[in-house]
Amino acid sequence: MQHPSEVKAAKNTVRLTSLCLKNIRVFIGEQPNDYMPLQQLDVESTFVVYPDQSDLFIESLPRTQLTKDKINLIFLDGTWKKTYKLLKLNPWLTRYKFISFAHMPKGQYHIRKAPRLDSLSTLEAIAYSLTQLEQLDVCPLYHLLDAMMEQQFSAMPTSVKQRYLDT
Repeated sequence: MQHPSEVKAAKNTVRLTSLCLKNIRVFIGEQPNDYMPLQQLDVESTFVVYPDQSDLFIESLPRTQLTKDKINLIFLDGTWKKTYKLLKLNPWLTRYKFISFAHMPKGQYHIRKAPRLDSLSTLEAIAYSLTQLEQLDVCPLYHLLDAMMEQQFSAMPTSVKQRYLDT
């Protein structure tokens, strides 16, 4: 679920993710009618990946849950303020189980400033989820992320770039 303001953002990691993964569907909007196909997903096999909403962690999902059927993961893409707004505008999300990360990796996406320590870009959250659930090699996703950051950094004055690298 991508907030509309993220679509044309230069730092759009969902766009990068969709270049690497074929099983990703991006729905853009704010209101419930923008997400009708997501509202039809099976309740037992669909999870909303979002921090602080549950004691259920992706690392501890039972393997039987993962092997019996395909599972669906819903990620909210936008700033913290915008993803919170998506949550509030779409109460139908509460029919699904919320899941987060018990052992969250350190974020590698240094271009953006995040107000929370548990901040990952959507690309990083998807990559970590795929590593945990399917033991996939997600290096191609991180290579794209690195290339995008390098391109962004190359356009910055050294003093500005250093502020991002020092965090």
